[in-house]
This record gives sequence, C-alpha cells and structure tokens, in this order.
Amino acid sequence: MPSKSLTARLAAVVVSLVVAVVAVPGAASAAPAQRGCITVSFIEQLISTDYRDAAPTGPSVGDVVLTLDAVLNADRVKIGENDIKGTIIRQDSATGELFSFSTSKYTIPDGGIRVAGIVNLTSLAAGETQKLTAFGTAGRYKGKVGQLTWTLVNELESENSITLC
Repeated sequence: MPSKSLTARLAAVVVSLVVAVVAVPGAASAAPAQRGCITVSFIEQLISTDYRDAAPTGPSVGDVVLTLDAVLNADRVKIGENDIKGTIIRQDSATGELFSFSTSKYTIPDGGIRVAGIVNLTSLAAGETQKLTAFGTAGRYKGKVGQLTWTLVNELESENSITLC
C-alpha cells in the first residue's frame, strides 16, 4: 500500500488528471512536425473536478474522476478547454502502482482533438512523462492521428504536446 503522502499525491493526480503542454505566445502553437503533421503545444490547468470515490476510501480500482481543464497559451491566456474522464482500472498488488483508463476531449482553436489511453498514475505523480493515443475530430485536426506526450508539473498543471499526422 502506498504511503499516506504518496496516497495524497496520487489522489491529487487522480483528481487533477490534467493534461497540459508548454506553449508559444499568443495561442496554442501549431507547427508542422513533418510533412502533413501538426504539433500543438500548450499549458493545461485544472478548473473543476468531480471525484467519485469507490470503496475502499482513497485512490482505488473503480474510482472515477471527471475534470474540466483550461487550455492556456504561453501567456497563460485561456484559448480552449479539455473535458477529461479517468477511471482507475488496476492497482499492482506487488508495487501498489495505480493505472487509469483516461479519455479527453479538447476544444481548441481550429478544431477538436480526442485522447485516450492507459495512464500509470504512480509514474505520472513522480513526474514521469506519459504517452497516449490522440486523434483529430474536427477542423484542421480531423482525420489525423498521433500521440499526446503528458508531463505533470504539479497537482493543477501539466505540460504536453500533441502531434497528429
């Protein structure tokens, strides 16, 4: 079982389930990474959380977190939103590591992007980068697929980059 401080940090991560990225001034950056590809980088910050704690109390399998995050540019101006749902699906009996299946829906300038995948919450809380599948659903991102790279900065913010081809 994780220590009380680790459990508190994991709870904050679960509650946050924020997805954020480093931005360029003015708007979300979107620059071609390679022919036909788009890379979008920005900061994401927690706005609200609905944490549904399943027994036992504290981070455990079955807990669900719904969050709304602000997508910010490098000047920390809100340019979009991200709706996230994360469900803890596994706790490793040997290590105590927690894993969630998370989905998110970005509404940002020039379109929409969805992200889905399994997150190692223990590694995320320790500052390790997570990678999830991303796909464009609207605007200039529609029909493109790629990856979100996600690094938690603190309980309320993370730095990420999404590349779609």
